Amino acid sequence: MNMNKKILTPIFIATSLFFLTGCNDKKEEQKVEIKKESPKTEVQVHTIKKETYPIWVNFSGKTEAKNNVFVTAKVAGELKEVYFKAGEQVKKGQKLFKIDDRAYQTVLSQKKASLQKDRASLNLAIANVKRYKPLVEKGLAPREKLDELIASQKQLQAVVNADSATIKEAQIDVDDTVIKASISGKIGKSLIDIGNNVSTSDKLVNITQSNDLYVNFNPSSKEVFLLNQYKSEKYPKVIVLPEDIDNLDLGLKGKVDFIDSVTDEKTGTVAMRATINNEKELLFPGTFVNIKLFVTDKIPVIAVHPNNLSQNQLGFFVYTVDTNNKIKKKQLEVEYSNKDIAIIKSGLEIGDKIITSATNRLKENQEVQTSEVANPIKK
Repeated sequence: MNMNKKILTPIFIATSLFFLTGCNDKKEEQKVEIKKESPKTEVQVHTIKKETYPIWVNFSGKTEAKNNVFVTAKVAGELKEVYFKAGEQVKKGQKLFKIDDRAYQTVLSQKKASLQKDRASLNLAIANVKRYKPLVEKGLAPREKLDELIASQKQLQAVVNADSATIKEAQIDVDDTVIKASISGKIGKSLIDIGNNVSTSDKLVNITQSNDLYVNFNPSSKEVFLLNQYKSEKYPKVIVLPEDIDNLDLGLKGKVDFIDSVTDEKTGTVAMRATINNEKELLFPGTFVNIKLFVTDKIPVIAVHPNNLSQNQLGFFVYTVDTNNKIKKKQLEVEYSNKDIAIIKSGLEIGDKIITSATNRLKENQEVQTSEVANPIKK
């Protein structure tokens, strides 16, 4: 028995070692097999085409009232009445203020009285001429006397004419004691209270016409050059929003109505202006705004979404997948870019597959598996 145990023990140990070694070899083989069968990284790609896009460019600007008028008095005097409430809409010709007109009414009455007196004298002179004229024709009165009467009539006629002119001036002064709106628009707060004396240099109130607003902005001369070269419309349309608001559905629409013909030497910019419809008075004059200006949707271009651009010391680049499903980096020259589109001047060709999914863990020459996705640029 003991001899058998001594013989079997080494055999058992050897068999166990062989079995364990075989297991380890199988595990190693399994590990190798797993490593060989590890799945490739999946990436989303978009195949580049030359397409037409609605191209908008972004600017910053400031709104300005189309008409902004300070109402002043044409005659001086004590302010007696105010006929409006601050902030309301007024119409052209509407009464706004009343200045004490008693002194002007007195002057008018005096002028009218002078006219009546001079007109009576003129009527007498006319009668004298009529009476003397037949007498002179019959030789019953001297010619010299008739000439004197005619001269007196002409002189009095001139005086009456002058009286009529001064009455018109006096009447204008009386009328001007009622101060009216020179334009339609929203009226501000009265700058002078009732009881104060008003002079012709005093600003009484401001009226702003803001149903339509001007929007002033200053693109660079290069941007104006490109706009004039590629624009589809003579007067490009714009969408205007207050700063920090991105919802285009809330934007106010309008059109460019002025592009200056000179470049500012100091800034290298060109003055440009658009008119927008502000019928609901959502924007006030003097508001800083963002402007989206439509250029064209007629010109085919190679473009990518700005989110797919990366940047290094050489500039912008994208990751692409070649025909062997390996990642390649392509340096780009970007002609124009905003938050919606980046137009590529060089570096990409039709048929290139750019990676649109996350690229932070990808490396050049890495083999990947691709899935095609729709164009990420909204049309």
